[in-house]
Parts: sequence; C-alpha cells; structure tokens
Amino acid sequence: MSNSYLSRTEVQQLLGINSFGLWRLVRKYDDFPQPTEPPYDPLAASGSRKEPEEVWRPNLLRLPQLIREWKPGAPAAVVQVPANDKEKILRRVVGSDAFDVTSRLAATDMANDIRNERIDAALQDNEIFGKEGYGDRRNPVTIAAEPDTSHHPLRSDGDRQVLEAGWHKLALSTHPDAVAAIEVAVGRQPDLLPFGTLTEVPVRPGTVSERWARRLTMCDPTAAHVVLAQGEKAEAFFIDPLTDMPVLRTPDNGGKQVWRFYAPLSLPAGDAELASVVLHHTVWVTTSDGHLHPAPCTPSKHLWWGNGYGDRPSEAATVINVLLDDLTATPNLREHWNAPKGLTALLNEDHKQGTELTRSNLLHARMTPPRTR
Repeated sequence: MSNSYLSRTEVQQLLGINSFGLWRLVRKYDDFPQPTEPPYDPLAASGSRKEPEEVWRPNLLRLPQLIREWKPGAPAAVVQVPANDKEKILRRVVGSDAFDVTSRLAATDMANDIRNERIDAALQDNEIFGKEGYGDRRNPVTIAAEPDTSHHPLRSDGDRQVLEAGWHKLALSTHPDAVAAIEVAVGRQPDLLPFGTLTEVPVRPGTVSERWARRLTMCDPTAAHVVLAQGEKAEAFFIDPLTDMPVLRTPDNGGKQVWRFYAPLSLPAGDAELASVVLHHTVWVTTSDGHLHPAPCTPSKHLWWGNGYGDRPSEAATVINVLLDDLTATPNLREHWNAPKGLTALLNEDHKQGTELTRSNLLHARMTPPRTR
C-alpha cells in the first residue's frame, strides 16, 4: 500500500470488489439526490456564526450543571468557586465548638488564603484565554463562567503571633479534625507550626540519642503525634519536657526501632551556652548546664555533615554559628551559604557517627579563614 493516496486497485482490495462492482457503486451514488441547501444548523436560531466559537471555563468552574445550562450568546455565569478538600477540613474546625477562638482564627486565616488563591487562579485563567483579539481579528473564545468576587479577597495574613498560638493549640488537641487541619498546615505553611523538621534516629544503646531519650515523658497521642506517625503504627508516644516536642517510637521500613520526632525551632531560655556538638544521624547540642537537645532547625531543612545527599554542611554551620553566640536564638537558614567558611569546611568532612566537636573546636573553625588548595 502506498504512503499517500490509495490507488483504484488498493480501494478495490480494501472493499473486496472487482472493477465492475466499483462501477456499479459509483453509478448508485450518482443516482442519489444531491443537496441543494446547506446542512441544518441547530444553532442557527440563535444567530448564524461566521467564525467557529470555542467556549472557555476556568478549570475550577468546569461544573456539569454549568456546562448543561450554557446557551450560545448567553452572558458568562457568575459562580462561586467550590471549596477543595483542604478548605473544607479547615472550615470544619472553624464551625466546631470543640476548639477555642484562637484555634478557629488560625484555621479561618488559612482557609481564606486557600479560597483567595483559587479565585485568583480562576480570574487568571479567564484573563489569559479571554483576551480580546488583535486588530480586526477577534478572539473566537467565549468566556462562559466567571468566579464570584463579591467578597474577594477574604481577610488573611493575620497577626502572626495569634496564628502561631492557634496552631500550637490545634497541635496539642486530640480531636480528629485537628489532625486533619495539622496535616493541611504541614503541607502548606509549616512555619506557622510550633516545631521544626521531622527527624529519625535509630534506637541504639550507648548513643547520644539514648541519653536524650531518658528524659522523655510518655503521654497520650496528640494531633501532632498522629501527623508525625504518617499513617504508620507507633509503639509509644512521648513528649520532650524541655522543648515540648512530640516524639514517638516506631519500627522503620526494615523493622528496626527508631525515634521519630520534630526538631525544636529554638532551645529553652537560660544562662547556659553551647558546650559541644555531637553528630549522630542529626546534629545534637550539649549545653554548659548539662542538657542535651536535638539542634533547632527550620521545618523544610535537615541538618547533616559531609556528603549529606542534598543536605548542605552550610546549613548545620549556620545553626551552630548562631548558637555559639546565643543558645536560645531561632536559626534562619535562608542565607545559609553565608555561614563562616571555616565552620562549613569542618562540617564538610565525613565525620563518623557519634563524633563530638567541642566548643573550642567550633570556635577555632569559625575563626579559621578558608585555605586555597
């Protein structure tokens, strides 16, 4: 068979007819009445269209009822953008008497922010695809639906201290709706939550983590514990009494016991100073008054050293640099590349698990300028 038009012989082969049969088929077609008028247009009553018309609806407004009810020439329907699952979860918290005013304010703020984003997205869709034509050429796209903006934008970005207090209370709640709300916040604005990055360390005797675990207090699970479990079974739930961080003990994928916890955002206030740093599956801080803590860290980072498989030594160097001057400071890792080069070089080395770097080691490294090779 050829790659362009079919030949007469090829047509005969496909239809399974000979030359005489093909002649009869053509003669029969010639006997059919030929059309003298254009085909019937069911939309002609609404006005003949000389150009093809395409109907556009924003992705969030492609609702079956709207599509069924649309008629050519009708104005764009003004429709309320439907809530997604995350907004519905937060609205349940807002409407529940199980939560205090501060918690409901925090949920309201985030729910409003989600709705504002969805309305803005629908408006942007229409702006992109509904632009007027260029010159004499009109845009053949007809906008069939527009988002209702009568109350847009809703109030959001409230007082940060109030929002953080509300999310803290939700994290300590035992209500199932609080669990769902915390899951939304973890994925959307984790910086509003009272804890840092999720961390796992193996349960092993004789390690720095075992020393830390001795002070943990067993407790009933809270919303923060349930979110921390990530749908897996946990053997026991704990709280760190010095940092209020949730902790649980659970088997890892290989069945071995691990401690899973949120790192603190900052360390407890006091007159102590950083005494040393221990490198054991994360960065640990010992203090001059005898306490031991996981190093504070932001929610989106993880502290490591050497080949961190994506975690940068400059991030750990930034945290240590801040704590050397103020043990209670809250580290900011947005500009971790500005960490002291000497500290970064020290943490860029492949230290063994359990390595302890004293305050003197760290101060010496911080003062050492980078060396050219």
